[in-house]
Amino acid sequence: MAKVLSVEIGMSNTRIVEMDYQTKKPRVYRCIEVPTPQGAVRDGYLDVSMMDKLAENIKTGLAENKIRTKRVLFTVFSGKIISREVVIPGVKTHQIAALVKSNVSEYFPVELDEYKITHMHINSISDGDGVGKHKVMVIAAEKALLAGYDRLAEDLGLRLVDIDYIGNSIYQSVRYSAGADAILAVKFEQDNAIITILKEGTMLLQRNINFRSNGRHAEDEPLSPKEVIGMLVNSLMRVIDFYLNNDEKNSISKIYLMGEGGSEEVVSRIIEKNTQIKCKPLSIVRGTSIQRRAEDARLCVFATAIGAGMASVGFANEKEKERHETNYVNACVLMVILFVVVIGAIMSMSLIPYETAKLEEKGLKHKEESLAQAKAIYDKYMGVKDLWGHIEYGNWLTENSNDAIIDFFAELEQKLPAEVEVTQFSSDDEQCVMAMRVSDKDTAAKVIDTLREFESVDTVCVSLLKEESDDSDISGLEVTNTMVSFEISCVYSQGADLEKPSSAAERAAAALAEEATVEIIQ
Repeated sequence: MAKVLSVEIGMSNTRIVEMDYQTKKPRVYRCIEVPTPQGAVRDGYLDVSMMDKLAENIKTGLAENKIRTKRVLFTVFSGKIISREVVIPGVKTHQIAALVKSNVSEYFPVELDEYKITHMHINSISDGDGVGKHKVMVIAAEKALLAGYDRLAEDLGLRLVDIDYIGNSIYQSVRYSAGADAILAVKFEQDNAIITILKEGTMLLQRNINFRSNGRHAEDEPLSPKEVIGMLVNSLMRVIDFYLNNDEKNSISKIYLMGEGGSEEVVSRIIEKNTQIKCKPLSIVRGTSIQRRAEDARLCVFATAIGAGMASVGFANEKEKERHETNYVNACVLMVILFVVVIGAIMSMSLIPYETAKLEEKGLKHKEESLAQAKAIYDKYMGVKDLWGHIEYGNWLTENSNDAIIDFFAELEQKLPAEVEVTQFSSDDEQCVMAMRVSDKDTAAKVIDTLREFESVDTVCVSLLKEESDDSDISGLEVTNTMVSFEISCVYSQGADLEKPSSAAERAAAALAEEATVEIIQ
């Protein structure tokens, strides 16, 4: 990608960074500061009456440093920019923006017609109940606020590529410094501070502090440096306590200071003394390559402008998209021309192999004629194969499991003892059930063993075996006869199942049946 000017307009100074835009490891070429006219910016809003003076200062700074880059990116802090962290379903990354915009009314209970919506992807949840879902910060800025930066870009004669939110700029500038141990970054300016906690490249918490919200307004007498530092330390302690108390395993290894106030050594000493955490100005923006002309810059002051150039949230990237779309149209025209040229080349090249193809066709026809006898033998073979399929299929259709019943009756007649009384008999294709009576249990056991030796039976099961008494009067004497009754089921032996013929045989048989039907109709 081409270079971009990443600009942060502070109350006292405007920071400008010339760097690569949207590359894997952007190079930082120059870092310069120009004075911001008093009153030119209030809570992120640019004063129209001071716009010309601000533009003049920026043009002068660019000219003095021989910077000719024509694309500009702004990073903005304002208390009027509202944000909310939400968890959304695990859609694909490129679908997040559409999902956020369709549900934005649920995130902000205000009228959003005058707001521009964007989002910042924090991380994808990898454990717990929300596995696969995305944690996203949804951000809304007033269109009137963004319009001021659009106009400033026009006054500068530069092309606006995007407007970033300062919270994202901070995150991008320190994300690669956050490893397994959590770090805390403080962006400290004259009227505000932003506290961010990160771990393993993921933003865990971000809080804004306005030093004029404590009963004072912008028109009032400014707070003293001592009061500002006191408010900052108190806010820091509350944020740190909240983070540490949320999980006993949490800890913070370092505090990095950024911004104009963050470069003061006294500030880092006071914070370190009160928090007992090592504190120092940010001196390295990991993920970037600092070039020779930017080596002497105070990186803690320019860090947020650098972070915006690394990856911006997209408040105004439609203009850049429109430019790319125009380029795509030109590219399409070039592709059509190239396509025509290639087709012409292919057609001219095809004249040579055409004659070769004609000779090859002639050779193949000659080969076909020489193989005609072999084809006749093959056709005869396929006819015999189809006939065998008809026979195989017909044989399969005649197979019936009732055939096993005949074998069973034959064995029953030969092997069943004569004293056995069969009182009930029922049968189907697979098994029969018989109720029997014999004189004693020994005979019953013998009958059961005999049945289990039948070749026509696979399985024999006995149930309901019981003794019955039969009282009778013989020559005036009462005699009690005891009988044993039981029920027995026999599963017929099916033998080796005849394998169903192949689909080819089925098709052949179907064709044969169709021919037979036609003959009957005729």
